[in-house]
Amino acid sequence: MAISDEHGSQGPTVVGICLAFAVLTFVVLSLRLFARIYVLGKMGLDDYLIIGACCLAWAFIGATIVAVNNGLGEHYEWTDKTKLVDYSFAVWLSSMFYLACLGFVKTSVLWFYTRLGDRTLTRISYVMMAVIVSQAFSFVLVAGFQCQPISKAWAGGPGKCVQINIFYLANAALNILTDLLTYTLPIRVIFKLQMPQKQKIALIFILCLGLFACVSSIIRITYIPSMLTSADYTYAISGAMYWSVIETNIAIFAASIPSFKAIASRFIPRFIGEYSNSGRKYAWSSTPDARRYGSGFTKVTDPKNLTMNGREDIAMGTQIGATMADNSSEERIIVPDGKIFAHTEIETTVESNTEYRSSMEQAHRPKGGV
Repeated sequence: MAISDEHGSQGPTVVGICLAFAVLTFVVLSLRLFARIYVLGKMGLDDYLIIGACCLAWAFIGATIVAVNNGLGEHYEWTDKTKLVDYSFAVWLSSMFYLACLGFVKTSVLWFYTRLGDRTLTRISYVMMAVIVSQAFSFVLVAGFQCQPISKAWAGGPGKCVQINIFYLANAALNILTDLLTYTLPIRVIFKLQMPQKQKIALIFILCLGLFACVSSIIRITYIPSMLTSADYTYAISGAMYWSVIETNIAIFAASIPSFKAIASRFIPRFIGEYSNSGRKYAWSSTPDARRYGSGFTKVTDPKNLTMNGREDIAMGTQIGATMADNSSEERIIVPDGKIFAHTEIETTVESNTEYRSSMEQAHRPKGGV
């Protein structure tokens, strides 16, 4: 790969950012899959969507590096004009990978919201998913078939194309809007949660990362006008490309952070404030419900429908069991419809006094009869 920074090329910067975020996303995906498969034992639809998003993000990075090898980042006057068709083809491909990746990430985040137990949030998330899927699908089609014949998009020649400048600006603006809507949806639920301070801070940090992906999109849109109008287009596109890489990969990171809670609860519970009084049993939500729903929280039914028998009364509050072993208690956080309950399991020691039992039996034994 012959990339130099002669004549003020932005190529090395673009490639450096691409490789750094490719490695970051690989690490993030590996940790997410470890949490889902090994710790929780359950994969959800949001995990498969993130896997698809990672593949698209890497495809976008690959296409960007190919474009760099064919002139992206170089001032137009210094580019090899025989490579510009390959450059344009790589950029055309990258636009579809970028748009599809954002659609996968936001759909994954919204699907995760449906498992938090809040009915209003779930309904809004389903509506938003329909909007996001429709938007991503239509944008990918427009980017792919922007010209007739299709080859005109990278090879030029006779034919006609859509007003690509308007399309890119409209696409960027709508992406920012859907980013804001997606990452701010759970704010109402978070403020209602009663949980340890460390966990609430962690949730706020997750939201901030999601909003940073939105900020990346806002920064990216500032590069688009010059990219579309500059005669030095191979150089002007550099900023938009590496901010696109930052935006997609930070979005994947933000979407994956909630799954890291399961790893922290399992291996470093004290760090996030989840540990039992006994110092032996850690509340990492290894219950069947947690495995079923594939999250670090236990999902329960609506408190209005809880009964005083079966599993539901256990989820409502305190479960007390008697054992001959030791005195201990175990506490964990569970999420019923946007509320946090303290679920406490208490074990008590029962000591048997044979002499006392024997005297009580004699006192209640009937007299004068067989």
